[in-house]
Amino acid sequence: MKNKKVLHIILQILPWAALLGFVLFNTGLFFEETKVTDALGKKIEELRPLFYGLSIGVCVLGFLHGIFRYKIPFLGADQTRKALKEGKPVREKTRLRKILDAVFAGLLVVGNAILSFFIIELINNPWIADMADIHVILGTLISLTFFLVFIFLTNSVSIGAVIANIVLTFWACLNYYVLQFRSIPFQWIDIASMRTAMNVASSYTLEMTWQIVTGIAGAAFASGVFLHMEIFHIFKRWPGKVAVRGLAVATALVFYFVIFKTNVLADTGIWLRDWHPQYTYKRFGMQAGFLAFAKASFPTPPEIYSDAHLAKIIEESENSPAPGKLCTEEPEIILCVMNESFSDLSIYPKVETDREVTPFLDSLTENAQKGQLCVSVIGGTTANSEYEFLTGNSCMLSPQTVVYNSYIKQDQFSLARNLKAQGYYAVAQHPYYPNGWNRQIVYPRMGFDEFISYDDYKNPDKLRGYITDDSDYDKLIETIEAKKEGEKLFIFNVTMQNHGEYDYKNFTNTVHLKNFEGESKEYMEQYLTLMNISDGALERLIGYLGTRKEKILLCFFGDHQPALPDDFVEYAFGQPAEELSFAQEQMEYRTRYLIWANYDIPESDGKLLSANFLASYLLRLTGLKESGYNRYLSRLQETYQGINAFSYVDKDGDTYKHDQEADLEDYKCLIYNELTGGDGRDAGFFAVRTEDFE
Repeated sequence: MKNKKVLHIILQILPWAALLGFVLFNTGLFFEETKVTDALGKKIEELRPLFYGLSIGVCVLGFLHGIFRYKIPFLGADQTRKALKEGKPVREKTRLRKILDAVFAGLLVVGNAILSFFIIELINNPWIADMADIHVILGTLISLTFFLVFIFLTNSVSIGAVIANIVLTFWACLNYYVLQFRSIPFQWIDIASMRTAMNVASSYTLEMTWQIVTGIAGAAFASGVFLHMEIFHIFKRWPGKVAVRGLAVATALVFYFVIFKTNVLADTGIWLRDWHPQYTYKRFGMQAGFLAFAKASFPTPPEIYSDAHLAKIIEESENSPAPGKLCTEEPEIILCVMNESFSDLSIYPKVETDREVTPFLDSLTENAQKGQLCVSVIGGTTANSEYEFLTGNSCMLSPQTVVYNSYIKQDQFSLARNLKAQGYYAVAQHPYYPNGWNRQIVYPRMGFDEFISYDDYKNPDKLRGYITDDSDYDKLIETIEAKKEGEKLFIFNVTMQNHGEYDYKNFTNTVHLKNFEGESKEYMEQYLTLMNISDGALERLIGYLGTRKEKILLCFFGDHQPALPDDFVEYAFGQPAEELSFAQEQMEYRTRYLIWANYDIPESDGKLLSANFLASYLLRLTGLKESGYNRYLSRLQETYQGINAFSYVDKDGDTYKHDQEADLEDYKCLIYNELTGGDGRDAGFFAVRTEDFE
């Protein structure tokens, strides 16, 4: 008996001792020099010693409670257990005692929901002290809903509360790390992309913060309290068990209806800053922000959308003259290289480096066109840039959705299909796992004949764990040299070398920033060094292509900028990140493109395009046929230099939000129809028509 008590005490003590050790191990995080720069965040940082004391305090309280656990009666659980062991009759609780116990347990659940909301915001939100009361209440109610669903589902207050604490704390930490890695918080669309995320997760370093330490300590203490209560069964008989689980389903359904079928989120004042979702998360709360973006993640038809209006758009387009050809040569080989994270950070006014980052690309003038490219993503979600380029569809209808994961359920009209119709063999190439962004399923639906992926590369060179651009281009060259004489070839190549994160330890930076000593200096210099290495690989590729006798047209572009840390953004603009204008924020959605040929094509430097226009513009530089949709996009590009998911650039180069004056409703109708229309789409408009070859 004595040994059992000793074992019981040890088992109660160990978890709290481990938690205390975890807090003590991370003591330095609470007292090191703060890296926070914004005023609201500094207010929270000043309270770090207090949170350290609280973290130690909850560990000690749990520790002491663990020692004296067997002597402290809690809601009658210990008396009942003791009576059963001694063979004495169990004293039945009075109705009043049962009501009081239920009320007390309910108050603890509500208190835990409040604590969970605070933990979530503490980990993620430096603006927590500035949140409106209505959004604090909303966030708490969302947390409470999670608690109730898990409690009802498990038929256990103790187990359900523990699960809710684990899930909500994990969600908070996940959002924090996703935001750190790519400058965009965790969103609904990322759930369908978990396989892709796991593929690249090993390249990121998870650094602990004092907020996460405090959050884990608080959630662990709350969970310990509920486990000590030992309310493991709300109902012990099957009618009650069935009823309580039905209540869990009903609670979840009511929650879904309220959030997704009413305007309750908007009615509390929540609005979406689509191009900068972390602002929405900070201003209105992580959970509410997540749900607001989830609600907006599914494309809905434009208000003017109808079959009749769609037919009118197509008819008017087909009867309108399209911009003419810029070149009439037909290349035998078309190469499109979407280079991972490739961009030109010199577009920012204050960025200076000690050497040229992309000297070869900068020097190209002969048979070359180059300029800035508007894209719809930052720091990740590469697949949306692919989608915009290959289809001509902007992501403006679904800016918070990975289209590859959510909507490519049928064959799509694309550049690959357009070229296949004209005799090209279409190859997709990517030096990483084929399941990333669902590519192994999407590419055949885009019309590709072949997909070359990670396992097809034999003994490639790697940099930071990724196949280098040089090795990737070697495989591309191998595909070119394997083609039969006279065969026409189209290759769409997505590189991998420059994928984030940019804090790889065994890496020597050769490009350095001037006048910048911020926390992210090494991080950004590693990125710039990778751009320099990519530039060298591009030089070798073009050097090879210049030796081929076939006519070759190359389109090279970046899919997105890297995730830019706040201190770098302040350095790049010379002003705090929160003071940037909309047009300045949209500069983070700019990459770079190059169109080059080993034969004569018109030359230009500085022309702005966007990913959805790029393929149609590329076709104008050939003698190849264009679809009606290509011609529509080329005509649209005469009015708007560039369009991304959040903005457009007019003929004068000014940037505007989509709700400012632009008449893009017809374009939205075409996007919606091509994406969701199935057999109802007009193949004669979206595809190259067979009569064009007669």
